[in-house]
Amino acid sequence: DGLASQLERMFDAPDESAAESAENEESPPTEGEPSGEPEGEAESDLSQVEEPSAEVEQVEEAVDAKLRALADFKNYQRRSAENEIRAGANGMARVVRAIVPSIDQMGLAIEHASDDATVQGIEMARNTLLQGLADCGVEEIKPEVGDVFDPKWHEALMRQDSEEFDADHVVMVMQTGFSLGDIVLTPAKVAVSS
Repeated sequence: DGLASQLERMFDAPDESAAESAENEESPPTEGEPSGEPEGEAESDLSQVEEPSAEVEQVEEAVDAKLRALADFKNYQRRSAENEIRAGANGMARVVRAIVPSIDQMGLAIEHASDDATVQGIEMARNTLLQGLADCGVEEIKPEVGDVFDPKWHEALMRQDSEEFDADHVVMVMQTGFSLGDIVLTPAKVAVSS
């Protein structure tokens, strides 16, 4: 039997018994007069009234259990999705942290190369690598000279006196950083005004 048929029987049964008892009902006995019903029959009618409420309780418990299981499953799905995103971001972060030194070395090679063909080849390789990272959601952190120092995105390697800028402003960018959304993979390395 399905839940619907159980509910239908529960709610239909009292109506039928109520209709039968209304047909069989006689005028109420007066005091001292016997009711005409043996005591056992009255108790059995009482037990019939109590049975549907026990069934209702069972149905309510089953519905509650089903709702709890559904909520647990939804929480499991949410946690699984969050874990999957976190694992992907952590994997990407490890790869980018391993690649960043190569990108920095390419930048240094470009600065110190004397042959134009070599510079162009290194720039092409570096740009291709940066574009691949950008396609995966990795962005360069490129502070400008004069920007306010932000310890979340910048790493201060040194302090310099500056007449041009107030304290805690970027006066020199030594190395760009990389981020993946709000996750800083490598901070930009800067010199800060004192």
